[in-house]
Amino acid sequence: FFVVSCHTPCDRISLTTMEAKKVKTPEIILPPLPETKRGFTVQISGHNNGKRIAYCNGRFVFIRSLESPEVTVFSKHLQKVNAATIAPSGTWVASGDAMGNVYVWDCNRPDVTKNEVKACRSVTAICWSFDSKRVCAVGDGNPNRGKVFPYNSGNSCGKVDGHTKKIISCDWNGKRPFRLATSGEDYCVAVYENVPVKYNKDFEGEDHVKFCNAVKYSPDSSMLATCGQDSKIFIYDGKKPDEPLKKMGGLKKGHKGATIYCMAWNADSKRLATGSSDKTIKVWDVTTKKVVKTFTAGKGHHQFFQVGLLWLEKQLLSVSLNGSITLWDYEKEEAKTKICGHNMRVEDIAVSGENLYSVGADSRLTAWDVKTGAGTWFEGDPHKEKAIIAVAALPSGKLATLGNAQSLNIADTKKMAFGESTTKVPGFPQKMVAGNKSELIVITTYDTILIYGEEHDKLIHEEKVDYTASSVEFSPDDKVLAVGDTAGNMHYYDVADGKLSAKAFSTEKHGGEIKAISFSADGKLIATAGSKKRIHITKFEGKGGDPENAFGWEYHQAAITAMEFSPNGKMLATGSMDESFIIWKDLVDFKASERETTTLAHISGLAKLKWMSEELLVTMGRDNCIKTWKI
Repeated sequence: FFVVSCHTPCDRISLTTMEAKKVKTPEIILPPLPETKRGFTVQISGHNNGKRIAYCNGRFVFIRSLESPEVTVFSKHLQKVNAATIAPSGTWVASGDAMGNVYVWDCNRPDVTKNEVKACRSVTAICWSFDSKRVCAVGDGNPNRGKVFPYNSGNSCGKVDGHTKKIISCDWNGKRPFRLATSGEDYCVAVYENVPVKYNKDFEGEDHVKFCNAVKYSPDSSMLATCGQDSKIFIYDGKKPDEPLKKMGGLKKGHKGATIYCMAWNADSKRLATGSSDKTIKVWDVTTKKVVKTFTAGKGHHQFFQVGLLWLEKQLLSVSLNGSITLWDYEKEEAKTKICGHNMRVEDIAVSGENLYSVGADSRLTAWDVKTGAGTWFEGDPHKEKAIIAVAALPSGKLATLGNAQSLNIADTKKMAFGESTTKVPGFPQKMVAGNKSELIVITTYDTILIYGEEHDKLIHEEKVDYTASSVEFSPDDKVLAVGDTAGNMHYYDVADGKLSAKAFSTEKHGGEIKAISFSADGKLIATAGSKKRIHITKFEGKGGDPENAFGWEYHQAAITAMEFSPNGKMLATGSMDESFIIWKDLVDFKASERETTTLAHISGLAKLKWMSEELLVTMGRDNCIKTWKI
């Protein structure tokens, strides 16, 4: 497990407000896992020294250290990134996206871009030449399905024209003369020679009967290996490929008919590792064509498919379909370290004591130790692989999780497991909040407020409303429920015995959707904000009133999505889709000038924030990262 810090690229325009702004460095970043898709290989890259790996998630590239608490984030792509590869020199990274754009950028300084090239219609794989001077990017397009170019210019170094359909893999040999191999959805393998690259028409490369998922030259360049959906592995002569020198796998050997998604050579070119849909990694002795090691990632579930593989100097590393990264103990044939987190959109966070929890569209509930950066998954799948849209900490120490599949489940933080029973929620759930002192759980749908009692599996109150709730919050004593709607109105209800009494009062302030509500710890102040970017702070005395902060504070440049008072009530934190958060420090005289803005906190916008202590703030953004900040 890893503690991570960040180098944040300054490639966005900062906010135009009057106070001094800070581009802070977070105390720790909890990055997402590699993004995966069933039926497709994940490209994961590493440097020869075995210290860093690179992978993609969304439109971001992450370089993660395996030895130190550091992660580098590249965010200049505007579309989904499909491939990223570190150059053999360890200096540059090449990454390609779904629009066919390839960026070459500094591995340690992601704000330094060396080159930008349009390679094809959509990039699926990238490889570097052994001298780190040339890049090959391949994918889909017509007529161009790939491009070879110098790392520091857009000039062409020959044509990649050996396929009639999308190219899905490429690899360069490790010494002169230059040789480049590609494989595509036309079941073919193509080889190109010299620079500028020229297609070798003498090699047919039609041995696979299904997609060839990967091509890899051995480190000594003496052999070229291919693997595919037909569960077969072919070894060709690296210098003059013709008929396969060796054939391994198939229906009765090795992975026994299962799709082989990925493979990696070891440093001495004598062993080849392959990852498959049979949830195993097998290490082959190329000389004897026999399996000498088998690593089992799991059993029975497709989430254990092995879709990415990397063999560094001393590390055998694999990526499962669920996104988890496993470092294997080669001698014991078992997992040494497993890196967990989220490989899809992070939906919500919750704080309980010193622990941080998050849920996401991957149906995972993850517990984080913000001191060490360790992430641990909860056991079970009560939401049936559907997105978990909300999590709330209960006074008992348990966690309430709300799923897109109309499911409510109570997770046990001591057992690190979901509850055995799941409650069906009527209607389509939107928001959820738990009581501060009671075990009540409130869930809102499009036109209903639902309250579940302390047993959590019983609906004790159902309130039909004539509005659509967009945010909901309990007062500190759980006696009042505040609800904001999509029209900009606030509704307050008295709560007694787990039921809502008649509506206490309503107010009209915002004129736009209310996205965030927060009570101060003593219950004397309530803050509301939303799509109109204005923050209203009002004394809460059981009735509506004028804002304490004059006409409201409007210093964010986009919709406010998150807000919370500090535990002692002396500060207010607000987060926005403008990629920033603001700490408001004067809650006595309500001077707007007493604020501190942190820009570029999350590229693509900040979605949630929580205080863990008076000096530590946790934020979650649309970059799928969770970060902590010292205030």
